[in-house]
Amino acid sequence: MPARRVRKLIRIEVLGLLAVAAIATVAAIPAVSADHLDAPAVKKDGRIDINDVYVFHPGASQKLNRTVLAVTVNPAAGVISGTTFRPNARYELLIDNNGDARPDITIRTQFSAVEDGQQDYTVRRIKGDNSKVIARGETGEVETEDGVKAFAGLRDDPFFFDLAAFNAGAAFCPGGVGTDFFLGLNTSAIVVEVPTSMIGSGPVGVWGRTVVGGDQIERMGRPAILTVFIPPNPFEAGSTADGNLEDQFNRTLPHRDQARWRGEVVNSLTLLHSLNDATDTNVGDDAGKVQGLANILLPDILTVDLSMATGFLNGRGLADDVIDAELGLITEGLITTDCVNNDSNFLSGFPYLGVPN
Repeated sequence: MPARRVRKLIRIEVLGLLAVAAIATVAAIPAVSADHLDAPAVKKDGRIDINDVYVFHPGASQKLNRTVLAVTVNPAAGVISGTTFRPNARYELLIDNNGDARPDITIRTQFSAVEDGQQDYTVRRIKGDNSKVIARGETGEVETEDGVKAFAGLRDDPFFFDLAAFNAGAAFCPGGVGTDFFLGLNTSAIVVEVPTSMIGSGPVGVWGRTVVGGDQIERMGRPAILTVFIPPNPFEAGSTADGNLEDQFNRTLPHRDQARWRGEVVNSLTLLHSLNDATDTNVGDDAGKVQGLANILLPDILTVDLSMATGFLNGRGLADDVIDAELGLITEGLITTDCVNNDSNFLSGFPYLGVPN
């Protein structure tokens, strides 16, 4: 990888995924994407830094009776992060079945120490007091056990975004095309495919988190909620007497999001909605739209109705263009694309993510 590209990634601090619209009124700010390198605590250890969370039905025909849950860590694995998982950490995918933003089912993966470049891992399904091992294996290998498939190891990073165009002042689509900054970068993925009935066949909420020593270090549901709406972002400073706000957000449990973080989300949305005031024929409806979006964006949980076909905003598939979907929604259609499409070579079968570069 060219040294220039590596240096650029290292100096990135905040994605500004939705904040690209604000470039029209604020200076360009170095950025990372989705949740890569999003807060001081996780920057210390890429192994517990969640990049993205995915929930989708597998196959081109979307088998509704099967559901894939995936979480990636180690941004730019092998370049600025390692390629292994932290042995004393818990990697959890949490499922809310009743809409209260509290986990009813937990899919927990834990790893052994690294030995000869490999780690053993165990996947448990936890519901109430019932904890059952549903898969176990070794990193880099696909494991199948009683209808559950599991994989943990290095993969091609599925995320795609024209970061260079953003850093050039949001000059998207030069000549009608964009360039994926993340092409050729890897990540460490945990992928579990289960019978849909194992987690709930109707509407559910899903988010990922990493836990060390009983403390929640990082959490993520929808892409870029923290990196855009929680300071430091392009709009506000990011520290208080209680410490960095990004770390505080990561420690917050989702059912407390509305009470704790709604003000930050509303402030950022209000600015984003104001960017097209010159052409908006009904500026007076901005406040109502902002309040409605704040109700959707918090709590930070990826919602999905598993009785239906999946695809962002109903869950999230590997090839879903979350950049375009969120840009258009948050900016009232002012910016609708970065002209970057998925350029990963996904597998037709499990674990679906492309082979590492």
